[in-house]
Amino acid sequence: MREPGSKWITYGHILHMHPMKKIILLWMFLPGVFRLSAQHLYGIRGSSYGGSLNMLHNPASIVNTPFPWDITLLGYQQLQSTNAVYLLNGSLLGWPDTLHYRYADGHFKRYALVQGDLNLLNLRLALDRRRAIGFGISAHAYGWAQTSPFTVEDTVNSLRSFLNIQQERDFTGKLSSSGWIELHATYAQTWIDNPVARLNGGLTIKIMRGISGAFARIDALQVRERTLPQGNVYQFPQLSMKYGYSSNYDQQVASSTYDFLNHSQGSVAADMGVEYLIKKQEPVNYYAPDPYYDYWWKIGISVLDIGHNRFRYGQQSRYVSQVQNNVTDSIVERKLTGINSLAQFNDSLQTLVVQMNSLNGMFAISNPTRLIIDVDHPLQGHFSFNASLTIPLATFTHGDAGIIKSNEWLMFTPRWEKKRVGIYLPLQYTVAQRFWVGLAARAGPLLVGIHHIPGLFSSRQLTQSGGYIAITIRPDRLVPAHRDKRLNCPDFK
Repeated sequence: MREPGSKWITYGHILHMHPMKKIILLWMFLPGVFRLSAQHLYGIRGSSYGGSLNMLHNPASIVNTPFPWDITLLGYQQLQSTNAVYLLNGSLLGWPDTLHYRYADGHFKRYALVQGDLNLLNLRLALDRRRAIGFGISAHAYGWAQTSPFTVEDTVNSLRSFLNIQQERDFTGKLSSSGWIELHATYAQTWIDNPVARLNGGLTIKIMRGISGAFARIDALQVRERTLPQGNVYQFPQLSMKYGYSSNYDQQVASSTYDFLNHSQGSVAADMGVEYLIKKQEPVNYYAPDPYYDYWWKIGISVLDIGHNRFRYGQQSRYVSQVQNNVTDSIVERKLTGINSLAQFNDSLQTLVVQMNSLNGMFAISNPTRLIIDVDHPLQGHFSFNASLTIPLATFTHGDAGIIKSNEWLMFTPRWEKKRVGIYLPLQYTVAQRFWVGLAARAGPLLVGIHHIPGLFSSRQLTQSGGYIAITIRPDRLVPAHRDKRLNCPDFK
């Protein structure tokens, strides 16, 4: 049974539906198809066993790791968060052929966030106890959108019925999407080491290739009700919007994978970080394992994804301003019905507005630049906890077309872990002011986690969840055991 007022959708139905709905639904739903869902492997944050997995969280973290080397063969994470729609069936444990969904009723700001990160062959190698290097290949895809408050109800079936229920008649909104691949190299070393504390620092340089970029921005849209001889109508006295996409999506370029990638643009980004370890002040036990990597408190500060991706404008990118005086809501609906491509949309929109200009040259979308502050503390019996705060800084990285955001904000993660196994419980208050309860487990080389446990079972929570998986190979032994050399026999030469 379908819930009254719900919609249904299959993948075949997506391909034949109204283009604007197609864009929205593909954006909201399809990320959830990849339900194995690593840059956001939240569970192991702060763990000394993270190794190469933590390289893209804090470059300095690869020094204080008790393995001579490790390599992550594969790491993938994905999450989605939106308050605009919710599903009525399906979960991360079962994905149906036909999706049932509803738009969220009410009057409020709407947002959507999608993140995906893929790491391949991330290698960490300790040169000695004080120095380590790392290399890797990563791919990232981020999308972020938000709107001013507007009202949605089940009764909406036309543009006029939508405008009739609005409490406010001034609208704004913005959307940014960026996908890129990168080669990254990390160097980290110990700067200060004394009996009380140790300070490690690290730097990652990333060579990026922006393979997919798009943005849309409505800076002003005013709607006013007018009384005309033919009755009451809605008109649009003010409009200013801009939208663009990367040129490798143009048809003549996108005909092959080689052409698609060859028309992408390159850029450089960086991560930097430090870790300050306060050592345990305990008597030396000459029979215990080497305590070199142990600590009482660990404080990490890192700034990640400093930079932006550059793209060349696609042929249908436009700036639009000022609706013609005689245009009403019925005319807009008639002109924009049956649109199947962006070129058709532009042709129809041009008949409604006073000014429409093509966008040429380059545009930039900021990476999800952010400052992360971590505090990590071991407890008794292999238990530890990690607390972190994330502060967005993307507005400072010169993305003239838009910024993309990371989902993280406040997080507290208790964990129990040993050399080969671990259990992690990340508790997160997200940038969208949602409370997530996650769970992750590590067994040998495999790490599997979910960002929000209810997404495993609840269709309504599926749009507030995601997950991750990683396969990391480590040597069987940690650092060699410390032996009391005072008991050794004299060495006579």
